[in-house]
Amino acid sequence: MPRTKATESPTRDKLLEAGDEIMRAKGYVAATVDEICAAAGVTKGSFFHYFKSKEDLGKVLIERFAANQAAGFQQAQAGVDDPLERVYRALDFADEAFRTGEIRGCLVGTLAQEIWLTHPDLRDACRFGFSRFIESMKHDLVEAKRLHAPAADFDPEGLSAYLLATIQGSMLLYKTHGDREMMLANVGYLKSHLRSLYGR
Repeated sequence: MPRTKATESPTRDKLLEAGDEIMRAKGYVAATVDEICAAAGVTKGSFFHYFKSKEDLGKVLIERFAANQAAGFQQAQAGVDDPLERVYRALDFADEAFRTGEIRGCLVGTLAQEIWLTHPDLRDACRFGFSRFIESMKHDLVEAKRLHAPAADFDPEGLSAYLLATIQGSMLLYKTHGDREMMLANVGYLKSHLRSLYGR
């Protein structure tokens, strides 16, 4: 989300940081406005000055997380013209984030698992966040097949959702097993699978 005069506020930023931290740790339902305000060091009145409700905050947090992730992938792919290499750069970005611990979990994935049946507006925000990644990968995977493996028998569009599912599933395994190496291995398997499909 682009920053404007309406969104540029240290108080708002504190609420966003506190909301992100608490919802990532406890989930959406367990997080309370009072708790978020206390963690941010602001009043409840300040909260409702910037957000209509906790759900409004949740939607902003999802959009913010998805935008930050997209910016990270774009930076990792900067200056790369070959579409397949762009995909590999995106996976390298995820691999490095796993390796250094920068990824503490996906806020979109965490909230989607919890609220998909109960909060349709938040579910739609999560879907948009995931779709942003899928569409970006789909464009490069389709173009890479045209350039590098035109005769190969596989669906490049379906691979984009497969990439996302592997990354999300790997984070879920990390949360349950506490084994970062499992995440790294899965990204490695994913790269190997792509090499076998594209022949490079």
